[in-house]
Amino acid sequence: MTRPISKLLAIPAVSRRVAVVALIFVGAAACPGVLPVVTAQESASTPDRESALKAFTQRVATYVELKKKMQADLPTPKPGDRATGKAETTEDTLAARIQIARRGAKPGDVFGDAAAYIKRVIERDTQTRGVRDAYAAMKEVPAKSPPAVNALYPEKAALATVPPLILVNLPRLPDGLEYRFMGRDLILRDRDANLIVDFVEGAVPVLKP
Repeated sequence: MTRPISKLLAIPAVSRRVAVVALIFVGAAACPGVLPVVTAQESASTPDRESALKAFTQRVATYVELKKKMQADLPTPKPGDRATGKAETTEDTLAARIQIARRGAKPGDVFGDAAAYIKRVIERDTQTRGVRDAYAAMKEVPAKSPPAVNALYPEKAALATVPPLILVNLPRLPDGLEYRFMGRDLILRDRDANLIVDFVEGAVPVLKP
């Protein structure tokens, strides 16, 4: 490995960047189970991507602050509250308050420009995983419940988990918020209020078994 690196250092700066990208792709080809760290296109747009993700994180934080205000006087759920209906009452009250506070919310208000990056993460996972495995992972996803911002997550719809290999490449979320799939869309769900905070439409590529 020493000799190729020495040769790489001798390459002029512009050509060296091209060579580095080439080495990344060669390494990815040698390890097909590993997601590429970066692509040439993503390398060129890194500042834009970082800016979009930072803005997304800030909007998530703004939502969390709003949620804290809405639940400030609500009782903290305790073990056994589900059996008595108290947990459901608290959840419904919190959801109603947030819905009123965000009555003008629209798709993309939280995800914003980060949606494009998130789509690429999911698409790349599908390509790496293989269509058959990716299709199997999506079998429990509710397909007939199109999401709506600020709406309750359907009570009877399955809560399909997002595969771990996708989660590790998505922006981390604070406690109480989670990513879920609904059809081909990726939703941002408030677990405490059972609300759809936002969603990325068509995040999952069209899959065939």
